[in-house]
Amino acid sequence: MPYTESGVSLLVLSENDSNSTIEWVFLKPLTAELWLATVGGFFFTALVVWMIERPKNVEYQGSSSRQCSTALYFSFSTLTSSHDQIIRSPLSKIVVVIWCFVVLVIVQSYTASLSSMLTAKRLRPSVTDLDQLLLNGDYIGYQSGSFVHAVLTKKGFAEKRLRSYTKKEEYAEALRKGSKNGGVSAIVDEIPYITSFLSNPQYQNEFQMVNRIYKTPGFGFVFPQNSPLVHNLSVAILDLTSGDEGSRIQANWLGSATTFPSYVIPNTDSAPLTLRSFSGLFIITSADGDGGGEGHGGSGSGPLQNDVGNGPMTDQPHHEAGNEDSQGIHGGGESVGDGEPNGSVPIHTIQIEMNTG
Repeated sequence: MPYTESGVSLLVLSENDSNSTIEWVFLKPLTAELWLATVGGFFFTALVVWMIERPKNVEYQGSSSRQCSTALYFSFSTLTSSHDQIIRSPLSKIVVVIWCFVVLVIVQSYTASLSSMLTAKRLRPSVTDLDQLLLNGDYIGYQSGSFVHAVLTKKGFAEKRLRSYTKKEEYAEALRKGSKNGGVSAIVDEIPYITSFLSNPQYQNEFQMVNRIYKTPGFGFVFPQNSPLVHNLSVAILDLTSGDEGSRIQANWLGSATTFPSYVIPNTDSAPLTLRSFSGLFIITSADGDGGGEGHGGSGSGPLQNDVGNGPMTDQPHHEAGNEDSQGIHGGGESVGDGEPNGSVPIHTIQIEMNTG
């Protein structure tokens, strides 16, 4: 039985991008398509609410700039709160409730993705694909005398592009120089040797092991044929590796922060959220908005119940108090309950006619 898992992997230089784009990191949790769809959703919701509320809500009347600012302010304010005092129609409230649910899901997902990007270790490997190095004609390093040389030549690398090294210091120096400055773009070696290299604290934050190329049986002990020690040692190795003792020995010799051979360092940055992830939500809110707009698109639509349920509201729009004449708003046969429930029109400007018959 092998006492350690093995394989062939890449040792590359790490690139720290924690300070390169930190000023715009708040844009990364969402893709460009999702940003555009979200902003478009705010404008679409503002348009639908404005179409529903404008005929009967004094808040959405007045100059074009006032109507536009009111509609946009209400739509974007749903990020933090919902201002119920400037919407009256039940259809508007249905539209806003659905849109607020969409905003809630997007905001929570954005917050989680941004937190992951800000707190995760932002070290990226400079190289992740051996085939790309072959196409670029980069120089590759390997351990002198290792079978890795045969692996690389079989892979298609020219002999002149291969450079052999024998010491850890030579590995580090070659990777720091790079392929264009007399060094190499990557070192190809067996995982236990790369793990031993990364166990040095001065190399842990500067280099990474990525992309296992081949899996080999591992390192083991060699005995003469028919030796009675083979079975006993294999059982002892199984007992050692199946428990915690093997991990403690590896941490003692190679360090607890060393990457174990069975794993490859992943990219810890959170992937941006895409439009496809929230397409269902946008379809729901778009369908709801279309339905709400159709119900109030024409002047001949049916009457709508007001907020307090005191009968149908007339299709005649309310005027702002500042533009009313001395007669106010005339509502033949209209009771007090037919006015705006929140007092958006002053009472003293309303003239009430009562039918004594």
